[in-house]
Amino acid sequence: MLFKICPRCGSKNVKWIIPQNWSTWECHDCDYTGPIIEGNEEMSKEIHESFIESQKHTKKDIDEECEEN
Repeated sequence: MLFKICPRCGSKNVKWIIPQNWSTWECHDCDYTGPIIEGNEEMSKEIHESFIESQKHTKKDIDEECEEN
């Protein structure tokens, strides 16, 4: 079964925000705004895992930069 998911975090918690613009959606989990994709549960999980991993790297980079300053 396919459903609409956020391309950034894989969440199904997306809403169509501008009726005049069919491609503008908002994710209520990561605040992404833009076009969404359709996928199944497996795709949603893969995207979510990748998103979580990228957040870990981003936080680590910020922490290292703060320690240098």
